[in-house]
Amino acid sequence: MNAPRLAAQYLESRPRGVSPARVRAHLRQAFDRLPLEAILLGWDLPPALEETVAAETRRAGARLFRWQPLLTGAPRLDLPPEWRVVGAGGEPIPGHGRLAEFTFLCPNRPAVTEFVAERIETLAARGLFDGVFLDRIRFPSPAPDPTTHLGCFCRACARLAADAGLDLEEARRAVALAAPLDLARGLLGAPVQEPLAALLDFRQHSLTRLMQAAARQAAQAGLEVGLDCFSPALTRMVGQDLAALDAVCDWIKAMTYPRVFAPAGLPFELLGLLDWLIGRGVNPAQAQAALAESARLPLGDDLASLGSEVLRLEIERGKQMGVRSLLAGVALVHLPGVHALSLDQAQADLQASRAADGLVLSWDLWLTPLEYLDTIRAIWC
Repeated sequence: MNAPRLAAQYLESRPRGVSPARVRAHLRQAFDRLPLEAILLGWDLPPALEETVAAETRRAGARLFRWQPLLTGAPRLDLPPEWRVVGAGGEPIPGHGRLAEFTFLCPNRPAVTEFVAERIETLAARGLFDGVFLDRIRFPSPAPDPTTHLGCFCRACARLAADAGLDLEEARRAVALAAPLDLARGLLGAPVQEPLAALLDFRQHSLTRLMQAAARQAAQAGLEVGLDCFSPALTRMVGQDLAALDAVCDWIKAMTYPRVFAPAGLPFELLGLLDWLIGRGVNPAQAQAALAESARLPLGDDLASLGSEVLRLEIERGKQMGVRSLLAGVALVHLPGVHALSLDQAQADLQASRAADGLVLSWDLWLTPLEYLDTIRAIWC
C-alpha cells in the first residue's frame, strides 16, 4: 500500500464520559475539514468506540490502523518484572514517571518475543484494522543517565551478544569508564571506540530482528505496517536503525518534536543528556556545543524550545539514512507542562514538514483545535 499523505493519531487515552455519538461527530468534523487518508486509533478503548471510529473512517474512504505500543506494559496489564530492560548499573530501568506504559521490555527475551507475537495476533484477529502503527519499538532512552539507563544487560542479552562476539560484561565496564562527553557523542551517532560501538550495534540488531518478525506476522495477516520512530538524530540512542527498519515496513513516522517536553521530544531528550553532562562536571557551554555538533542541529541557546528548521533537517536526514516513505509527526496540541505552541509556530512547523512524504497529526486529533486543520489544509493540500 502507499503511505498515507495525511494521517492522524486518535484517542491515545479513553476520554471520560465521551459517547460514541460524540466521537463520531468530532471525527466527521475533522474529515470535513481535512482529507485524512488514515486514522491511527489508540489501543485502550472500549469496543463501542473502536467500532464507531472504524465505521466513520470507512465512510470517509480512509484506512484504519491500530496504534499499538509494542515493547512496554500497560496500566491494567501485569507483566513479569524480569522482562524489563536491565541497565548498565545492573538494575531494571524504571519507566518515565514510573508508568507501566513507559516501562520497556527486553526484545531479546524469548517470552517477550512471544508476548509481542500474541499482541499482533490478537489485533489481527479483530478484523477491524487495515494496518498496524507500532509505537514504543525501542530501548528506553539513556538520556537521564547513560551509566544506569543504557540497556540491556540481562542474561538473555549476554547470551545473544556472546554469539555475536560481544562480551557484554566488558561493554558494561566500558560504559562505566567512558568519558561523559565521548559517551554522549556516541549516543547521538558520533563514532565511538570499541566495545561501545559494538554494544550500540547489538542493540540495533536486537530491535531490528524483533521488528522483522512482528512486521512479517502483520503482513501475513494482510495488515499494512507503519512504525513510530525517534527523530533521526536520536535513533542511535534508543537502538533504532532507520534503514533496517524501513526494509520491514511500509512507512515510518519520525517523532521530530521541537518543543515537546516528554519522552521522544527533542528538548526532553537533549536536555536530559545536557543535565547529565553538567552533573558529571562538564562545562555547560562545552556540553551544549558537543550535543549540537553530534546531533548536527542548530540547537541555539534555548534547548527547551527549538526552531521549526530542525523539522526540515531531520526529515532530510531520515531520507539520507534510507527511509523511503517518511512521514513527519507534528504536535499541534496544548498540554500543560508538556507542549504549547503559537499559531505562527504551528504554521512554521507545517511548512518545514513539507519536506516529508506525508504528515501525521500527533498527540492527538481529539485534542487538536479543529481550526488548526484548516491551517494544515492550506499548507499541505
